[in-house]
Amino acid sequence: MIVHMIGNAHIDPVWLWSWQAGVDEALATFRSAADRCDEYPEFVFTRGESWLFEQVERIDPELFEEVRRLVESGRWHITGGQYIQPDVNLSTVMGLHRQIIHGQRYFKDRFGVSPKVGYNVDSFGHPATLPDVLAAHGYAGYVFHRPGAHQVELPAQTFRWRGVGGGEVIGFRISTAYVTFSDDLYGQIMLSIEAANPELGHTMCFYGVGNHGGGPTKANIEYILENARSFPDTELRFSTPQAFFDAIEQYRDSLPVVTDELQHTFPGCYSVMHDIKQQQQRGEHLLDQCGRLLEGFVDDEEERRELHERLDVAWEDLLFTEFHDVLAGTSIPAAWDSIRAMQGRARITGEEIAVETTRRWARRKLPPVAEQQIVVINPDEAPWEGMVETEPFLSFDAWGNRWLSDLEGRPIDFQAVQPDAAAHVERVIFPLSLAGGQSAQVLVRTGKHPSSEAPDTDLEASSTHIANGHLRAELDGSGIRRLISCGRDLLGEGGVGLHLRRDLTDTWTFHTDRFVDPVEAILQTEGWIVEETGPLRARARSEGWLGRSTVRWTLTLHRDEPRIHIRVEINFSERFKLLQMPVHLAAPPARRTDGLPGGQVERTAGQTEWPVQGWSRVQLEDRQLAIVTGDAYSLSLDGDRWQWTLLRSPKMAWGGGEPVVYAGRDRYTDQGPHTFDFVLCVGGHLEDTMLHTVARQQMQPPVVFDRYEGMDRPPWGNNPPRALWLGAVERALADGRMGHVLENEDVDAVRPLFEGPERDQEE
Repeated sequence: MIVHMIGNAHIDPVWLWSWQAGVDEALATFRSAADRCDEYPEFVFTRGESWLFEQVERIDPELFEEVRRLVESGRWHITGGQYIQPDVNLSTVMGLHRQIIHGQRYFKDRFGVSPKVGYNVDSFGHPATLPDVLAAHGYAGYVFHRPGAHQVELPAQTFRWRGVGGGEVIGFRISTAYVTFSDDLYGQIMLSIEAANPELGHTMCFYGVGNHGGGPTKANIEYILENARSFPDTELRFSTPQAFFDAIEQYRDSLPVVTDELQHTFPGCYSVMHDIKQQQQRGEHLLDQCGRLLEGFVDDEEERRELHERLDVAWEDLLFTEFHDVLAGTSIPAAWDSIRAMQGRARITGEEIAVETTRRWARRKLPPVAEQQIVVINPDEAPWEGMVETEPFLSFDAWGNRWLSDLEGRPIDFQAVQPDAAAHVERVIFPLSLAGGQSAQVLVRTGKHPSSEAPDTDLEASSTHIANGHLRAELDGSGIRRLISCGRDLLGEGGVGLHLRRDLTDTWTFHTDRFVDPVEAILQTEGWIVEETGPLRARARSEGWLGRSTVRWTLTLHRDEPRIHIRVEINFSERFKLLQMPVHLAAPPARRTDGLPGGQVERTAGQTEWPVQGWSRVQLEDRQLAIVTGDAYSLSLDGDRWQWTLLRSPKMAWGGGEPVVYAGRDRYTDQGPHTFDFVLCVGGHLEDTMLHTVARQQMQPPVVFDRYEGMDRPPWGNNPPRALWLGAVERALADGRMGHVLENEDVDAVRPLFEGPERDQEE
């Protein structure tokens, strides 16, 4: 048996320390590893993650040149080929691809190498779609540690891991640890030998001080040199992950095949620190949409190149915040301000790129028209159909007798709804269908509408129900009591609600894979009020208390759409509790499928908590229900209870005990305001592809903006501004401050403009 001894130093650039300390540990580790290479000619050091190399390159270029020479001589091996070791459950599929693209590009440019062994030794579980991502970039092997043998049984330490899309890599599970805590490696080596596939004749053993960097010690290296042949029928060999996978490639066809996801590890990480996860999802989707805009709406190659460079910089902020101790929510309180700043920097860069791209394109490509325009762009490759919601600027006028049309003058149905500002701004919604990559110009017209008939609608709303031609939701003080489709109630007793469950587990939830402590509070509200009724949209709202937290529910139905839009807004003020949204179904589902980054997987029922991304679907006889969301990432399905875990409130970075010096100064996770948007879809057959598209377009809606070409407007707009009234005009004339508007008119000439039923009350 050849034991490939992998000298490494696991570096968490942020965890129980700040990212600034992560830079320090990278500098110290690289210095130490380079020194060990100089001292021991046989020794080989293994290191990945381009972010670490970038820090050394910027701060200590002399050390970086030493590393470059060691790479060229084969003494320093680059593995992984990613930007950082991410949380692969909670990153988007675009983020997982970008990890590899950015890491590979850096290593190819600086060192002329392209690592082909995936390396996520500390990530907390691995989705069934990950082999597809790795294989798409030419990877042949994958090294991981979690879940361990006590969590998931595998047929062998080394196996063929096949993804749901057919991509395949050879997987290797580190049997003991990726770090060592002793100079004596005997125990670590023996456990590695015992876990090996004996027929292969090869295994790996990882050694070196880690987590806060460090690397192999002199004693580690000398132990290997002195005991290279001391173990029976075994050779200890300084080696690399690539050398191991090269050695066993000849046995690929005989390796067992695993087609499952590699779960579970630390299920509390799927939901804790919700705002970090949510902003990461929103940011990655924004940057992904920016990439689509650059490819579809920028013709000039130089302009596109410059915008892509800016986009790459924004992506690297989010690639760093994908790090597994960040996105999993397990870092210290002091780390979060910097993480939020990185996420914000990426997001504002994305917004700037989107604005520049779409406005330049509109100026160059759209035909000029005299009327005010609402421009709508669908950058997605899939068709988009839905309600556009926007606030066209009307110079503080009322909507009045305005209406919407397409470029040919055909009227478009619309509905006025409440604006964001409680002031003189108007908001409308209107239906639109766009093909992939298509845009539309919707005109804001003034004057008599060509049709006197109200638009057809199937909507109705009251304090007890909200309904359209497809669905009827019956409401009570706890939430949705019944959901009726095709004459049948799809919900069981309890319906859809919110509750608080006791949760005394640590930040990670180290010691269980489920949340089964008692429910301590169920949401009760003061009832529902109708917020909107109209031809296109009906909306009901309810507010109440849950424990010490305030909650607002909002339910929305659109005309002729078999979906309910659910918004949950909560100001969370709990400790050692978790917030869940249980959906009690009419019967235990026959089947359940959950979305993953870049795919989906069927899962069995039970109390076990699972990571989910984008959507989950259940089968009820001849009807399917799916919940689509970019805001919740953890769920279970226990019998007829389809339960989403939304928030948790353990102490931050808390392993369950107390530090040696402890004064009770604790910070708790997920405190404060949070918003969740869900789309509950109902149908006979909700296809995987359709749900992925709905999930993506929920996070990447069409780009909407106003465009002006010098509009023909009356002096006072469509209606007199309601912010002005007669008394103000009289005072302004007396002060000589309206001559530029009224010139020689006296106050009697303008009096009719400000009198009538819409006149504001005088001061």
